[in-house]
Amino acid sequence: MLADAAGDLFLEQGYEATSIAEIARRAGVSRSSFFNYFTNKAEILWFVFDRRVEALEAVLADPGTPLAEALPAFAVGAPPDLLALAIVDARTMGVEDELLAGRAARQQRIAAAIASRLERDGADRIRAEIRAAAYAGALVAAVWRWADLGAGRHDLADVLAESLDAARDVLR
Repeated sequence: MLADAAGDLFLEQGYEATSIAEIARRAGVSRSSFFNYFTNKAEILWFVFDRRVEALEAVLADPGTPLAEALPAFAVGAPPDLLALAIVDARTMGVEDELLAGRAARQQRIAAAIASRLERDGADRIRAEIRAAAYAGALVAAVWRWADLGAGRHDLADVLAESLDAARDVLR
């Protein structure tokens, strides 16, 4: 409810002009209830994506799961619909700066987790960082591509598979 309300308000009046109180009111909850789920407006945009990053970090920490299985698992779970809406309607919502900064920070976080895994698996640091950057770029780019294609009309897992194939080709 909060994500739907936020998305509607961001489209109607823009990200910066929308207050947390307005989001809560539109969702029919108190302002303090908003803070039971989110710490700020940016978090509501990234919430589902961040849960996917956390799940990926957990899978990467498991040495029993091969990297080739861990990376596609990023597509499993609830789709980041509000983020997709923000990507497609970034200018209307006024979220271009938030998306740029948030994308960079999350891509770096994913790359760090993958590099750590690759190093634990025996890769030297520079190769681990380069491979990790490519794979992290592929994961994040897949979400942007999925949004641009029409998130509800395409399967994120399929777009992610294509993106990971492209990263593997580049790394070869």
